[in-house]
Amino acid sequence: MATPAPLAALQETRRVTLSLPPTAPKPLVILILLADTPVPSVLSTSGTYHSIFSTLLARASALASTQAQANGADPLALGPELVVESYDAVHQVYPTEERVKEADAVLITGSASSAYLPTPWITSLVSYVASLPTLNPTAKIFGICFGHQIVARAFGSTVEVNEKGWEIGVRTLDLSEEGRVLFGGDKLTIHQVHRDHVPSLPPSFACLGSTKACDIHGMVKKVDENLPLSPSNVSIITLQGHPEFTSDIVGKIIDAREKGRVISHELAEESRKFAAETDEGVRIGRVLLSTLGV
Repeated sequence: MATPAPLAALQETRRVTLSLPPTAPKPLVILILLADTPVPSVLSTSGTYHSIFSTLLARASALASTQAQANGADPLALGPELVVESYDAVHQVYPTEERVKEADAVLITGSASSAYLPTPWITSLVSYVASLPTLNPTAKIFGICFGHQIVARAFGSTVEVNEKGWEIGVRTLDLSEEGRVLFGGDKLTIHQVHRDHVPSLPPSFACLGSTKACDIHGMVKKVDENLPLSPSNVSIITLQGHPEFTSDIVGKIIDAREKGRVISHELAEESRKFAAETDEGVRIGRVLLSTLGV
């Protein structure tokens, strides 16, 4: 895969605004560590991963507002503004310590790279993520796909190729007890594009759900192990899947990987059928925001 061109230290910033009262709390700050650049067909239509995640967070914010109003909340007092900043982890560009200390969450994106490789930028990212609780003990950590795997390595587990093969397109997770607490219900549908997986949980983490092909489809770590799990008692949450992806995005990724002979024509055809199914990415984004008090 081609290495993306060097980027400025702060690649992009986007503000996701809710209706606010005159004395609104300070903006929430989410720092995104970009671990890849989308394939050209996705980049041309959906933008960078900064844009893709910002869109998910905006849609999740809108859902949060709708739910709050349905529960009788004042539409002018629904919550703070979200500031989304992105940094190029591939080129080992990270936010300053001061900015991390101001952040409410740090999110690690997916990547076509394998999280188990000893590539310098990957080992640097593992070390950086491991340092985050020391830099800012109150900031949440969100890991998505490759980011989920980086978190696993950073906190004491491993990543490897899954002998059961690829999962691509929308798949239904069987939620664990912890998954049911955070997401509600017994099932969760989310887009997948992965062949690697986390075979075992790091210490103090719980599994969120599984499929027949992947036992650990997400992880959660509490702030306080002595208290019940709730959105406010989440320190770290990860997902093997992609809540930020849409059917169009996954379809373009399938096309690119089939053309590059990363996956077979037969797997591509099967995956396109899964990619066309309905996912719950926005609801998942809503849960991520709920850990920040939104």
